[in-house]
Amino acid sequence: MSTGEPGGLSRLTARLRETACLVVLLAIPFAAQPSFAQKLHPYEPPTLDPYSTIYVDDGSCSAGKVLKVQGAPRNQRRKKSCVPVSDLRIVGPPAATR
Repeated sequence: MSTGEPGGLSRLTARLRETACLVVLLAIPFAAQPSFAQKLHPYEPPTLDPYSTIYVDDGSCSAGKVLKVQGAPRNQRRKKSCVPVSDLRIVGPPAATR
């Protein structure tokens, strides 16, 4: 492949490398975005990993609030509190698989 000028191939390679880096940098925020959001569960699960946090919308809190449940190690109670829904970044329901 000849571009007709000296060093043309190396410039082309450098340009392709820059473009690839730009695409990767732009894709990173889109790939990482769901990890910052919380999912609302319809009920509190019977088992929960220690120190993990979930949000439950089971109607036990007043309007505009959801139950925040934090897991605890064995023989300790879970921490539960009502927090405003506006403080959460909520992920939609999972897509149905066919």
